[in-house]
Amino acid sequence: MTIKIYPGQMPSQPVESHPWAGTIAGWFEAVGIDYAAREIQPITLHLNGVLLLVEAWAETVISNEDQVDIRPIPHGGVFKLVGSIFNFFFGWLLPSTSNQRYDTPQGKQLSSAEGKANTAKLNGVVPELLGQFIRYPDYLTPPRRYFSTPREQWLEMLLCVGPGQYQIDPATVKIGNTPLSTLEGAEFTVHGPGADIGGITQHENWYSCPEVGGTSAGTAGLELSAIDSGNVNPTAGSYALNGAQITADVDWPNAWGSGTAMSLMFEQDVTVATVLLTGEEGGSYNTFTADWREIAPSLWMLLTASGALTGSLRVESVAGNMITLAQPVSDGDGGFTYRLISGLPDGVISLAVCRAGRTYTAASVAGQVLTLAPSEGGSWAGFAPRTVPAAKASFTVQADTVYGEQAGPFVSCPAAEVSSTLEVDIFFSQGLCYVSDKGEVQGRSVGVEIQYRDYAAGGAWQSVVKWYTDATMDQIGFTERIALPYAMRPQVRVRRRGAKSTSTQVHDEVQWYAMRTRLPTRTSYPDWTTLSVRVRGLGQIAARSENQLNLVATRMLPVLQGDGSWSAPQPARDISAALRHICSTVGYYGLDSIDMAELQRLHGIWTARGETADHVFDETTVLAALQAVLAAGMAELTIDDGLLRPVRAGVRTVEDGHAYSAQNTTEGIARSFSGIRPDDNDGVEVEFSDADDNWNTKTVNCVLPGSLGIKLEKLKVLGVTDRTRAWRIGMRRARQQRYERWTYSFTTELDALNNSYGDFVSLVDDIPGFGQSALLTGISNASGQARLEVTEPLRWDSADPYVVAFRRPDGTLAGPWPAAQGASAYEVLAPTPAGEWPQIKLPEPPHVYFGPVTRWSFPAIVKKVSPSGTDGASVQCVNYDARIFADDDNDPPPV
Repeated sequence: MTIKIYPGQMPSQPVESHPWAGTIAGWFEAVGIDYAAREIQPITLHLNGVLLLVEAWAETVISNEDQVDIRPIPHGGVFKLVGSIFNFFFGWLLPSTSNQRYDTPQGKQLSSAEGKANTAKLNGVVPELLGQFIRYPDYLTPPRRYFSTPREQWLEMLLCVGPGQYQIDPATVKIGNTPLSTLEGAEFTVHGPGADIGGITQHENWYSCPEVGGTSAGTAGLELSAIDSGNVNPTAGSYALNGAQITADVDWPNAWGSGTAMSLMFEQDVTVATVLLTGEEGGSYNTFTADWREIAPSLWMLLTASGALTGSLRVESVAGNMITLAQPVSDGDGGFTYRLISGLPDGVISLAVCRAGRTYTAASVAGQVLTLAPSEGGSWAGFAPRTVPAAKASFTVQADTVYGEQAGPFVSCPAAEVSSTLEVDIFFSQGLCYVSDKGEVQGRSVGVEIQYRDYAAGGAWQSVVKWYTDATMDQIGFTERIALPYAMRPQVRVRRRGAKSTSTQVHDEVQWYAMRTRLPTRTSYPDWTTLSVRVRGLGQIAARSENQLNLVATRMLPVLQGDGSWSAPQPARDISAALRHICSTVGYYGLDSIDMAELQRLHGIWTARGETADHVFDETTVLAALQAVLAAGMAELTIDDGLLRPVRAGVRTVEDGHAYSAQNTTEGIARSFSGIRPDDNDGVEVEFSDADDNWNTKTVNCVLPGSLGIKLEKLKVLGVTDRTRAWRIGMRRARQQRYERWTYSFTTELDALNNSYGDFVSLVDDIPGFGQSALLTGISNASGQARLEVTEPLRWDSADPYVVAFRRPDGTLAGPWPAAQGASAYEVLAPTPAGEWPQIKLPEPPHVYFGPVTRWSFPAIVKKVSPSGTDGASVQCVNYDARIFADDDNDPPPV
């Protein structure tokens, strides 16, 4: 069978054909398309003219006589689905807009890697730099901080500059705005694609455990003298309450002791009864009866409840063990009032209440027995005797009152990973010393125990004890590397050995600063340029700048030579080099894919004018990237005769293009004028990256004389990094707004297929006072001039000089030349060079164009050529006006 791919749903010729034998699903799999992953297919598929539903694609076997037609659904994202397979015909259609724009197309297709911080782009697209631009490289391995000595910390990282090779000036490598070369102890190395980096430590992949490090309390690490209350809650199954004591069925946590404070809630059985109100209003409320000794209720006492009732409550009355309770309700004015609880059925509920804000402090902890008292002091009757299951008990321990115990355990390796090397950082934030009464700094020792085990296997903990002794008030840190007995997913906990002193003369606060495990990594990146960095003494820079390492790189690419060949890779900012590179990444390069003659011509213009393409592209389409690169050179992309062809508008002459008149149009030329409306844009605001201002995003306003600049069209140009070029692009657009007001449309037989998007054409319409056209019937010599004999009488009713021109056999225009009257209305004399004399050949003799020198034709630019069947074409044009390009060589006004 043959699979034919069409550019749209309308009748047209296929843009590709693929022989195939098998199922439709098999063909998609062969070309690398997972159509089953999409909920909605962006294409329709017809088998022998009958729509074939997607459910049948996997089972339907196609024979050799069958034909399959694939057509995209408009806005169905086909380019992204099958772009490289279908040679991009779904995305690279001739531009249809009548306005030439040089900004970046908007939408999801194009995104820019303009982030101003280093990040890890896991499973993301590697940004690609073209030309010269600032780059915040992406992390290839997590940044690693470690202490090489107690007073020296290093930061190491390996980053990806981008695919390919780059020229990097060492002076442009910075952290924030500070050159790395000015920081003492900072060093970096650029590694080309495929370089062996196994000999440097920056290539190592160290996974940092996120649970260990700085805290919201402002400490640099986990304080080893206390841990979070969530890790010290009891694990008993039930609790026996009796007065001031609570007995658990297991030991209380080791971190608890005298002075440990906590909030407690224990549910108990409460009898609910309903009291009916008498009187006209009626109604009812509930009473609650229980042993309330632990709260000693009084009128208006605020309570916190859990169980059958939750939230805030207030005591409304007390009669022995029977109380009434109220809940807060809105008063309608933004405040609240209390309303008696009612509506509960009579019976027994499970309810816990405590005084609002009350905490309890442990007087002693002995095994399974905990003795408590209210933290606010005073007399307290204790808890009513009862046994409460763990599900109906709640403990919230104040973290600052627990005893020092194990910090952790934390798993120091991601799931599905194992490691044989562990690093633990210990940090003394206030130094380590004893300051005597005389101010002498004396030695002090602190021990730290690091315990680990295999998280998957469990079992006994392995201990490594480190003792630290020093006499300094400076911050010091230690990195302890532990070689594990085998590759495992280690579970680690750390605790202090020796109680923390409460004396202000002792500096012995110790923190668990960080924990890392070393994972497998690469020692070479074949296609990428990488950057290894080491910075010593992180106190030289703020922490927020550590992920702002940036550099200015220039991409090395082949450069177009004068003979049409390409050089070896070299630092290049040329638009042509960027275009070739983008095309080559998807297999489009060389004479069979790119209109090299036009590219060579435009390359000369771009280099002479200093127009370059400088940008970092993130995830995007090939089409969008090409459009952005060409827009930097005031050009656009189209396809002509199967070749990628860049098109740049500029000052043109009539000799440049073809001519159309009543002689070769089938229905005449239609003209339409669009006047300036009050709500039209009257200027342009261009956004660009300014290389002279630290690559910051800047804007420049482009307003013509006479315009108020009230409503500015916003353009964002990628690849442009200087204010002058951005202003010139904006002024071109502003001049288009004012001067590009006419549109033309006409149909021909096959003549229009000679033209492409952006071509200059001369349109001759037989309107009195303008030009006229005729066929040439004869040509002879008249005293050195050409005597042209035509089929139509020529009008000489204007005082302006007249000109005459004619169409060559290839459709291009010859002339115009000054015209003089001949012997009759059907003759005209012109000083046409002998080499340009036309030959009269049937069936179609040359076309002659005649009229006043300033009005004989309408100059226009082709915007769209649409084939019509097999024997015709339609054309859409806009007027050509040289004033559009008047600012192409001017400079913007000073800021």
